[in-house]
Formats: sequence, C-alpha cells, structure tokens
Amino acid sequence: MSGVAIVSPGYPSLAGGVTDHTRRIAAHWATSRRVDIVGGLDEPPAALAARLRAADVGGLLLQYVPFLYGRRGLSRVPLELLRAARAATMRTAVFVHEPWVPPTRLPWLVLSPLQRRQLRAIVREADVAVTPVPAWRATLGPKVETLYVGSTLGTAPADAPPIETPVVFSPFAAGLQWDWIAAAVREIGAGLTVIGATSEELHHHTGTAEWAEREWTCTGRLPAEDVLRMLAGARLVLAPFVDGITGRRTSALAALSTGAQLVTSMGPLADPFFADGPLDAAATRHGFVELATRRWDETDDRAARARRRAWYEEHLDPAALDRRLLDLTLGHGRESP
Repeated sequence: MSGVAIVSPGYPSLAGGVTDHTRRIAAHWATSRRVDIVGGLDEPPAALAARLRAADVGGLLLQYVPFLYGRRGLSRVPLELLRAARAATMRTAVFVHEPWVPPTRLPWLVLSPLQRRQLRAIVREADVAVTPVPAWRATLGPKVETLYVGSTLGTAPADAPPIETPVVFSPFAAGLQWDWIAAAVREIGAGLTVIGATSEELHHHTGTAEWAEREWTCTGRLPAEDVLRMLAGARLVLAPFVDGITGRRTSALAALSTGAQLVTSMGPLADPFFADGPLDAAATRHGFVELATRRWDETDDRAARARRRAWYEEHLDPAALDRRLLDLTLGHGRESP
C-alpha cells in the first residue's frame, strides 16, 4: 500500500492551527499507511519529490498558508514541488487554509494580487485542492473541494468543573473582534476567562491591549487536554470573527466539540452550513451583546450540552474529515461531495 506525504512548513515546532491539523491527520492516516511529514524547505523540490517517490509515496498533501512558504507570502517552492511530484508520478493535493492577504494595507496592495496569482497557479498544478471556506471556491476554480478542519485538540471530556465566567479561547486569533467581546463582557458583568495567554501577554498584544482588564482570569498556554477540560466546563464561549464563522475557525469548533454554548458572528465569509448548527451568530456588535447576554442568563443543562456535542460529532467528526482528505489526496472515491 503506497504511503502519503504531508508538506507542513515549521512542523512540529511552529505553533498554530496548521501544525495542529497536520498532527491530527497524520495520526489518523498512520493507522492505515506510512506517513512522511516534511517540515523543512531546505531540500530542493526535485530531490524531495524523488526521495518521497523512492519511499513509495503515492500522494502528497501540501498544507497552504502563503506566509508558511515565504516572509512576504511569496515563494516558488510550492509550485516547483507540485511539478516535481507530478513528474515523479505522485498525486498531489493542496489544502488552502488561507489564500492571500486582503488589500487593506498599503504593502498588501502589492502582495495581495501576487499571492492570488501564486495560489491560482498552485491550484491549477495540483490534482485537487481543498478549502474549509466555501466562499473561496468561486475564486479558486472548479477543482476545489470544501472540507472543514474541525477541532484539532482531540476528544473532549464528558464533564468538567464549571467556569463561572464567559470564556475566550485563542485570544490572538486573526480577525477576533475584541471590541465585541469587551462590550459583551461589560454587559454580562461576570468577568472573563481567557484561555491561551497570560495577563501580561494580553495587555501587551496590539490586538488586545486596548480591551484587556486586570481582573480577568488568564490561563496562559495550556496542553490540549487542559484546554478541552476548560471548554467542557464553560457556560458560554465568545468567538466573534470579522469574516464570520467558517470551518477553518478551529478555536470555535473546539468549543463546539465540547458541547459549550458558542456565540459567534456573521461576516463576508460566514458559511451557511452553520446556520442550522447549535450556535448563535450575530451580524452586529449590538446583536452579539444581546445574544451573549441572553445565553448567559439562560439555564444551560447537560441535555443541551449533549445535543450540541452530538451535532458536532455527526457533522464534524475529525476522523471522518481526515478519511475524506486522505481519499482526495490519493484519488480514491468521488471527488465531489
């Protein structure tokens, strides 16, 4: 049975969702075949492709965020590697976690179109491309599949000690709307527990310093099992994003996996799939504060948590998502859902 390779720059030491995703899919895939993980980019693409093919690798998955491959999000390596893999008769897949920077800053006015051109060339070269954001499919072409990431933290405990404040997990996530969070916390009046940063980090980070309060409980960085235990005890998790709730928001999906009550946001990339899910999404800050306050005042019993957790397990089971990604990478089964 042929093996599979995952190109994930910075693995295993680079913190972040892509590394966590790579770790999870590698663990699932390794139950049925050999998995090679390429975390460095020092080896020339042709030599790397030849080495992997000699090791009987039949499929290569390239984890794509532009800045993983170059300081400005620009690099010839991904495209050259895909071409070398094709020449070595390996099937190739690209998982687009992030496509390109929006043209919202002066340097990005130049970088954005260059990154767009780069990614479109990569997608054309690959046998299949995958993204967790349906809104990106129209701009990436017909060979793009939608596949969600889901939680990358593992299996949540069935029960945990309750947390008597709202909770925010992964406070430095890109696009997290801290003005919305701070407004909801003031209205609720119970304080806040921040998982993933110390108080000092929160007060010195450019995205949170304006809103941080000294009386908030800050845990610092925790092992995955401790994060899951805290989320499983959370009465309310706040996760509003400027682009809306999507299948790439692993912090929000980790909360859902525990059955926690999640209040999030709509936005230009918001996925309609979540409209029928056991969560609340607001389109405005005022609406977010109203939803968060209402949910905080409601009784959240074990039956409600169990229903939310069951929904997640039915629709976003990580093992099922990873099997689907393996099939796409190796070309097994149908390529369109």
